[in-house]
Amino acid sequence: MPENSSKNSLPWSEAHDAYCYQHHIPPAAKTLWQWLMRQGEIASEIEPDLSEFNAWVAKSRGKPYAHNYLKKIFEILVSCRVLQVIKQYSWKITKLLVRPLSWLNPPKKPREKKLYNHNSSYDLPSSNDISAEQGLNSSSNTLTPTTAEFEELERQHEILTACAEYEIYFDPNKRTTRHLFEFDISDVRLALKHFIKRGGHKVISGPQGWLIDCLRKCYWEDEKFTLSTFMQLLTSWFPNKLARDY
Repeated sequence: MPENSSKNSLPWSEAHDAYCYQHHIPPAAKTLWQWLMRQGEIASEIEPDLSEFNAWVAKSRGKPYAHNYLKKIFEILVSCRVLQVIKQYSWKITKLLVRPLSWLNPPKKPREKKLYNHNSSYDLPSSNDISAEQGLNSSSNTLTPTTAEFEELERQHEILTACAEYEIYFDPNKRTTRHLFEFDISDVRLALKHFIKRGGHKVISGPQGWLIDCLRKCYWEDEKFTLSTFMQLLTSWFPNKLARDY
């Protein structure tokens, strides 16, 4: 696809981050969204090739996404109304448009103002009405996450995404998944690599539970503990000098 000046600018804002947070859009899908925004004018038809996106991702990530996962994050953007598919040529080439944020978050309709006759009597809003409106306003404010909340959600998304690349899927709404989020992404990746060394899905029938046990007990460190390592540790552990009456 030829380069153009529109690719150099990215009309991304904190409102886009908030939309990702509210709709649980994972970091990989967010990256795809940003890449698509660079392929042409917003709300205009484009025909991107997802294989080009994968090649672009591989430069910074070290490897491309698996085809199934690439399809998944594309479907996430479609389901969240970020993308409007016009024509599907193949799984990786599509005619579509990227919807503007103003369309995704349409402005609220202004409340109609009622005109009253100053000479006529009218009812003041009750305390219950005021409380309900205040509650509505306070709940709407909670939709915008703090920076710390958004960073934590992105960290959790990164962990879930890493597991999904190995076809290990965790339900983020399950309480047991919270155990997974106790660990750093670096340890999760070590555990995932060890999962493959142990035979992967062909050998391990319950990968979710096994992965959490692997993280808790650091299974991958057992490979490094060889006989020579054991002898060295045993020598340093056993005292060099003993009492005469021993």
